[in-house]
Amino acid sequence: MGFKHQLFKHIKTFSKLTIWQKSRLVWSIFLPVQLFLIYSIKPYPEAIEMYYSNGIYISISTFFQHLFSHLPFSFGDIFYIILIAFIIKYLVGVFKRKFKLKKSDFYKIVSFISIIYFWFHISWGLNYYRLPLHKQLGVKSDYNTEELISFTEKLLVKANAIHHKLVANDTLPVHFEQSENEYEKMAFENFKRTQFQDQYVEVRSIKPSLLSLPLSYMGFGGYLNPFTHEAQYNDRVPKYKFPTLIAHEMGHQLGYAKENEYNFVSCYVNMHSTNEKIRYAGFTYALKFCLNEVYWRSPEDFERLKAEVNPGILKNYKETQIFWESFKNPLEPVFKNVYGNFLKVNNQPQGIQSYNYVVALLVNYFSKNSLP
Repeated sequence: MGFKHQLFKHIKTFSKLTIWQKSRLVWSIFLPVQLFLIYSIKPYPEAIEMYYSNGIYISISTFFQHLFSHLPFSFGDIFYIILIAFIIKYLVGVFKRKFKLKKSDFYKIVSFISIIYFWFHISWGLNYYRLPLHKQLGVKSDYNTEELISFTEKLLVKANAIHHKLVANDTLPVHFEQSENEYEKMAFENFKRTQFQDQYVEVRSIKPSLLSLPLSYMGFGGYLNPFTHEAQYNDRVPKYKFPTLIAHEMGHQLGYAKENEYNFVSCYVNMHSTNEKIRYAGFTYALKFCLNEVYWRSPEDFERLKAEVNPGILKNYKETQIFWESFKNPLEPVFKNVYGNFLKVNNQPQGIQSYNYVVALLVNYFSKNSLP
């Protein structure tokens, strides 16, 4: 009788709540259920790949890209600005009350987190648990130093050759004069002609971010809004970086959630372009990843290889380095650390520093396939 009595009492209490109170209570209860469900499906990347990444996600992404692609500005940026303003306003209210939280405040906070968590995973976040890209490509996930150096040498020769086509002498950097819209159009065309075309959603939903200045101080070149599926890029970065940056963010739209995987996608797509400057951006981007890895594995070989890189290529690298150094500030490492921890929570154990896997994808994929 005691259990039934308590049950009926709770039902009666619940029935007296307003629709908003009921909603907050249900969403609050649903949060631990979501956490359990996400934990339960993690071990099944094949199922996530088949039913979500190549099924549900494609439909959701197509819908939202069609919905927002025609806006001349980033709705995702506006969404985040409003969201941050709302959170600040709420925190100011809590501060004014000297952090005295009511029971209703608890349900507001937990239900809000639950809704965001739910939509993030349904809309895009489950891609963190999809089949790793090396398995999709049918290549190994590791490599030895000899394989790395051999591939880097081939990459270096190719990058130098493309550089020679674009400049009068090898001491000159390559200048990128096209407009942002032209780079966007070329990026869409590049995706169409690669093996990623079957996953590609043909909607022009990549835009310069309204938050480019804050992104620069945070040390980020862009981001994908997982709620609107708009890819935003930082339009303040040197134009040399535009081709790889835009392709990088479009890799997000394909459903590649892991930092290392869409870096590979960016290299691959640009390397297969018919435009020599775009190819240059792709090859030198890949070369930099490989040279960085050689530096850690074999400093002597790094010095030898670096000496063989055309000085003009190094000047393009320096241009990017100078840009980011101009925005160095005490808070940048904090933002990077927060993002790195976010990646670790979302099935990317190495966080933001996971570049050796990019190199593994490059080395092993192009050991089976010739460089374009």
